[in-house]
Amino acid sequence: MDKALKVISRLHKDGVLVEYAIGDAIATIYYTEPFATYDVDIFFIPPEEKGIHILTPFYDFLTKKGYKTHKEYILIDETPIQFIPASTALEKESVQHAVAVKYKNIKVNILRPEYLIAISLSVFRLKDREKIAKLMEQTKIDMKLLTEILLRYGLKEKFENFNGVR
Repeated sequence: MDKALKVISRLHKDGVLVEYAIGDAIATIYYTEPFATYDVDIFFIPPEEKGIHILTPFYDFLTKKGYKTHKEYILIDETPIQFIPASTALEKESVQHAVAVKYKNIKVNILRPEYLIAISLSVFRLKDREKIAKLMEQTKIDMKLLTEILLRYGLKEKFENFNGVR
């Protein structure tokens, strides 16, 4: 995964990947105890022209470097990377409020745990519910920020119901 994170960092430094953040399982693992995962999910805000997301420069950069695609992933040193255009207001806000962290001296952006919880609530698959539980149990959550996010995106009641069931 080190090589993949170096490439992501390079994409950012070169201005190809301007606004991005690592999300989903890898971001959750940053804040909690490790668990098995298959890929690295990168949420990013793609540039637009006339309301159309432009992904060509991004994919051109990676394929010219010799990285191959497999299904919905780009393989970087055998690590499957899924680049996910932030399409909802919640995802865009999450990326814009990401925090910079260092992993083995590699600077990367990562989603805050409060946004990970909100995104997981909006998707709400079994693995998302498990991530919410891990984050709530193992991470210091800014409850004021989380409540503001949940209210803004209509997820407060869903969160309360989820918390009441656990």
